[in-house]
Amino acid sequence: MPWNLEKIIKKYDIKSVLNLRGRGNYLYDLEEEICKKLGVEYKVITISSRVLPSYEKLEELVNYLKNSKKPLLFHCKAGADRTGFVAVLWHVLQGRDVKWAVKKELKLSKAYISLSKAGRVKKMFLKYNNQGDFLEWYKKNRDSIQENFSENPFIDFIYEKILRRE
Repeated sequence: MPWNLEKIIKKYDIKSVLNLRGRGNYLYDLEEEICKKLGVEYKVITISSRVLPSYEKLEELVNYLKNSKKPLLFHCKAGADRTGFVAVLWHVLQGRDVKWAVKKELKLSKAYISLSKAGRVKKMFLKYNNQGDFLEWYKKNRDSIQENFSENPFIDFIYEKILRRE
């Protein structure tokens, strides 16, 4: 990401960068330095692509999406699972139809594989189906979705061991 970040920030006039992967890698230190140099807000909110975030983590994410300077660039490692999750969440927060958002953002052409553990995200959003306030709905339904999802073990093996997704 850092090797072309400066160019992307300038081209799209990015005001905020949200790292969904977390710290612990020199590339992200470099990314933060680039943002600081350009006067761009840099935030890290670490989420997993295998486990739904806690209510508190989701609340932090929602608050950041609502209050950050725009345009906002968010990313993870591959740009599929965590980034797809946040992209759908962004659409939901904008009042868009969740089925449309899932179809647009969580698809194989974007390297999203719903039969892996990352499929919890798609299942969660489809179950939500624009039923009122998302955070309140999530607070009540997160645990049952997390527990009642079963991935395809073969697909998940490929996903984790061969593709080395996080």
